[in-house]
Amino acid sequence: MKLILALTVLATLAFGTACGTNGSHDGHGGSANATTATVVGTVIDAATGAPVADVKVEGPNDRTARTDSHGRFELKNLEVGTQGEVKAAADDGRKGRIALRPLAPGRLEVVLHLSAR
Repeated sequence: MKLILALTVLATLAFGTACGTNGSHDGHGGSANATTATVVGTVIDAATGAPVADVKVEGPNDRTARTDSHGRFELKNLEVGTQGEVKAAADDGRKGRIALRPLAPGRLEVVLHLSAR
């Protein structure tokens, strides 16, 4: 439970930091494109905290991705100001989601927790 809480706090901090940027830097050593946003993140198992591979991730504007072997994904070329949800669904029925505020230019890091609900 402490791990889930810590990861939730981490996601909240990352979200707040990304929303507060001015678009001049993406937080990963490169310049952000002033006209687009990218949502990157990790999908983890809510019970264990372990990353989950090969999970379908859906974002706004019909953007989709699948997680890699480390549970990482990337949704590129989202319009600045886009909002909605990022949803993850594993083949075994576990799901997770996170709400997006209007996106700022650059990169936003999120963590999605999969659970059976």
